[in-house]
Amino acid sequence: MVGRLDEEDRKPAENGSNANDSQQQKREENGGAQQQNGQQKDEKDQQKENQQEDKEVEEDPREEWEIRRDELKSTADSHFRSKSYALATQAYQDALQLDPTNHIILSNKSAAHLANGEKSKALHDAKKCVEHASSWAKGHTRLAAAMASLGRFNEAASVYSKVLNELDPDNAMAKKGLDDCRANQQKAREEKEREARELQMKLDRQKAEKEEQEKNADKGAGADEGDDLLDDFFSEVEKVSEKPKPKSDEANSKSDEASNRIKTQISDLGTSSSQIDRLLQTNYEWKNRNPFYVLDIPHTIDDDSVISARYRALSLLVHPDKCPDDPIRAKDAFEQVRKAMSQMNDEDKRRHVQALVEQGMKQGKRDWEAEKAKGNSGAIGEEEGLAEAQNRATMKIFAEIEQKRRNIERRKRGYEQRERAHEDEEKAKEKNEMEHDKRWREGERVDKRVGNWRDFQGGAAGKKSRTNE
Repeated sequence: MVGRLDEEDRKPAENGSNANDSQQQKREENGGAQQQNGQQKDEKDQQKENQQEDKEVEEDPREEWEIRRDELKSTADSHFRSKSYALATQAYQDALQLDPTNHIILSNKSAAHLANGEKSKALHDAKKCVEHASSWAKGHTRLAAAMASLGRFNEAASVYSKVLNELDPDNAMAKKGLDDCRANQQKAREEKEREARELQMKLDRQKAEKEEQEKNADKGAGADEGDDLLDDFFSEVEKVSEKPKPKSDEANSKSDEASNRIKTQISDLGTSSSQIDRLLQTNYEWKNRNPFYVLDIPHTIDDDSVISARYRALSLLVHPDKCPDDPIRAKDAFEQVRKAMSQMNDEDKRRHVQALVEQGMKQGKRDWEAEKAKGNSGAIGEEEGLAEAQNRATMKIFAEIEQKRRNIERRKRGYEQRERAHEDEEKAKEKNEMEHDKRWREGERVDKRVGNWRDFQGGAAGKKSRTNE
């Protein structure tokens, strides 16, 4: 009984085992089918993707160098947006090696240079951009922005105006740039006006101080310290005012008065030779910066008729036609007189010079008093020593101003030379790159590289086709 129970018990077990094997077989068959379907789906997707890539490759009309250029430009744009301007300019430059006349890349490179503080380079690229795309408004705005950054507000305003008048009347960037340039121009004008007002106030104060000193001085001393030539002029004016001529003789009277005044001036000035020597003495270019010194009149004279008479008298003495024995030096001396009179004819310049002379007179007086305190005055008289110290201090002020002006001019010329050298360097570099690109295009190298690229594309397409099969 036990053995049969075991047998009977074994039968259901065997039946259960057979059922489990059947279910396992069905699951394996279903899994295999699903796996096969998945593989077929992946193959179809891959085939579709390969076909799409092949289609894109076939539809892209750009050449290899154009694709590379656009990739470099995209990289440069990304650097620019991330404010990595040095990397951006380098990438733009690499792109320009492939396409040197691309005005968009030139414009972007100019913007990158400007953002990086490289103003001259920004101006150079902006000029090239406008040269290759003269009707593109944005290129002109790049050019104007570079000019404005260098302080050339007049030139920048002219370029912005051209954009608005000829290229794009609604260009917002040009409108804003033009407003900024006008604001800077107005600021510069206001600064000059402020300086002129300060100078005028200084002159007025000095005049008031002088009048106050004259009031407190003795009448006799004031007369003794006056300039003989100036006294002659005023005495002549008083004589004319005391004895008015009839209207019919007024013109002849003025002519006679001017003629007599010039004759008096000539007699006071001495000989032609002495005046030429005075005007062309050692370091005369520095000493003659003071026009009152050149005309040999006190800086307090502000009467145009007196100054004009002095100029005519001195011109007659040193004019080359009046000096046949020394025409070359006479010509140089006459030029010094002409320059001095040109300054005197400008009222603002004349006031400025008078203020400088007043400053020199005060400084000279302080210097003389310091010399006397040290006991270094020697045997020189009071009046002579004071005059010499004042002349020396005044001359030093004018020389320092001239030195500063020359230094500014020298720095300006140096900056312009560096800018031109940079432009020439950029042009030479661009020319070399264009020649290199031309040789590369015309040689077998480009054909070989393009051929290799096409072979690679063909090989890739064949590989994809075999994979799809």
